[in-house]
Amino acid sequence: MPTPAATYTSREKLAVYIGVLLGFMFDGYDILIISFLLVPMAASFHVGVPVIALGITLTLVASIIGGIFFGWVADSIGRKPTLFITIVVFGVSTLLTGFVTNIPELYILRFITGLGVGGEWGIGFTLLTEAWSEKSRGAAGGFLASMYVFGGIAGVLTAAFTLPLFGAELGWRYAFMIAGGLALVLLSMRFFMPESKVWLEYNNAKKKGLLPPGYSLKSPVLEIFSRKFIRYTLCGTAMACGYLFFTYSFLSFMPTYFSSVFKISIPVYSEMILIAQLFSVVGYVFNGFLADIIGRKKDAIVYGIICFIAIAFFWLEAATPPTFSSIITFPVFFAYMAVYFSAGFTAEFGIWIGEHFATKLRATGSNFAYMVGRGLGAGFAPIIVPLWSNTYGLGVAIAIGMMIGAIIQFVAIIGLKETKGTKITAL
Repeated sequence: MPTPAATYTSREKLAVYIGVLLGFMFDGYDILIISFLLVPMAASFHVGVPVIALGITLTLVASIIGGIFFGWVADSIGRKPTLFITIVVFGVSTLLTGFVTNIPELYILRFITGLGVGGEWGIGFTLLTEAWSEKSRGAAGGFLASMYVFGGIAGVLTAAFTLPLFGAELGWRYAFMIAGGLALVLLSMRFFMPESKVWLEYNNAKKKGLLPPGYSLKSPVLEIFSRKFIRYTLCGTAMACGYLFFTYSFLSFMPTYFSSVFKISIPVYSEMILIAQLFSVVGYVFNGFLADIIGRKKDAIVYGIICFIAIAFFWLEAATPPTFSSIITFPVFFAYMAVYFSAGFTAEFGIWIGEHFATKLRATGSNFAYMVGRGLGAGFAPIIVPLWSNTYGLGVAIAIGMMIGAIIQFVAIIGLKETKGTKITAL
């Protein structure tokens, strides 16, 4: 049974959940919104779209640095104050992006945004893991992970609102201001969040010199590579890398694939992408519930198998592209939805990885594994897939990228342990 210090009231659990849930949504909102504003921003600065798109790369690179740094901060000074810092960092930098006057300013602010959002993911999941019961932790994590999708949808809706209303020149600026401003409003919600009680218990024991012999900690960043934890650090990072290589192989190129290969109009393929995103929420939520029922590792294997089947379906359709006539008769769309459903595997990442680490370094371990994995997977997929498309065509190249990512992800699963029923304690 958990100690009294690790027991949360229903109100405290709700405050934790709302605080990290909205934070995760605004994480996705602020990091993805630039994707929907590339064209008007490029026109505003009289540059090509790739010049503006470099801001996305800088954000992802910075998220690795921010993930490691803020993970260490959260293990050192606490989860709650660090989550205040991260949201201020990415909220203010996103808001200020609306006022940039040149490309260097844009790059600097998107880099700072990446630092903030890099810290948000692992710390939010860490606090959830430490506050939630082991009986329903997976389901809670599944719904939390789905909020990133809603963050992306919020980005689409914001751009769709500001660009027609204010025009291309001002519209993209107001979009950043709205996204950053709303993120800062979330600060008020986080005042009601309690600090992690197991972290407080650990920290109090550390200050009073009551830790068991040999339990001292020099640096969480070093400790995650100790003999006890290095396997979980490396396998968690590989799993995240494989997953993000898989997802960015299709996320980055599906609009281009629909428009260039099938000549589908922007409104129609935008509708297809939105439907697929909403369907992926089912995959996230189902994954979380299944992880609580059959266990994290078995759930990961089930989703891995679903992933391979979905990719094979997509590959088959890409190899012999059908003619597009309508959404409901277009098999590529259903293959795309199946792939998006299997992407719900990420729903158990935050909980499962966090359950491998001790409280003294949980935020650092979680953030390192996911953010470094994201930097590698999400960074290389958009570079490598176009190279394959020159030989195999874009559709098959997307399928190859997804398959390679899925294989890496599946192999990494083997190195992680089953953690269902893990009780989170101070030590």
